[in-house]
Amino acid sequence: MTYIIPLIIILAIGGYFFYMKKSGKFDALGNNYVEAEKEATEKFDDYFKDFKNDPNTFKPIVDIVGGDFDAIASCKKPKSVVGAVADTAKTMLTGVVVENTNEHLLVLQNNKIHYIEYNTGSKTSAEHWEFTKQNISNLEFKKGQLTDNLNQSMSFKLKNGGESGDSQKNSDLHKLSFESKDKKYAFFVYDAVEFGSGFEVENEIGNMAMNQTKDDVLKGTLLPHKLGKLFFDKIQRFAL
Repeated sequence: MTYIIPLIIILAIGGYFFYMKKSGKFDALGNNYVEAEKEATEKFDDYFKDFKNDPNTFKPIVDIVGGDFDAIASCKKPKSVVGAVADTAKTMLTGVVVENTNEHLLVLQNNKIHYIEYNTGSKTSAEHWEFTKQNISNLEFKKGQLTDNLNQSMSFKLKNGGESGDSQKNSDLHKLSFESKDKKYAFFVYDAVEFGSGFEVENEIGNMAMNQTKDDVLKGTLLPHKLGKLFFDKIQRFAL
């Protein structure tokens, strides 16, 4: 009896994928992906420019940093070990997770790095730190280490359901660290960035319906990751 339910689930999933294959929807999704990849590669610069001119995508970021920018990335809110412990203790005592729904961003200009805590509702910065290249030293951009996981609140199940804390480990991300004016900074960077109307899709990527259009694949997957790769490439050159 223990194995019946998992077996039924496996057979149901297998039947579903068999149906999708026979119906031709696998092939349609594959063709959409190929076309989206081609467009994302050939027209990436045009999309990036359009995003920076769109008041509902990156235009507010342009206004905040005071001009055009070369690359943008999503990161975690900077947190010290003390801050991580305090967050964990607060959640353990109250059972309530206080979520910060703002976007945390790194924006790269020719001679500056900006950290912005961006409120997508008001389109303003709740926090904005600016670092000039001439004041930056010992800049490194590399894979996070296991010890970096101390700089995040613990993740554990809550009694009433859900999960608290930070579920993605810092060691799974890339770490940007440097010194500026005798102070050390560290940011844990995601490999994709997507917020604003420029990335809105009709059908979310990742569900089993597999009815994503070319635009869904383009905006929901390819462009966010190409923006992430651009930042990764640009920050390496910035360090030179």
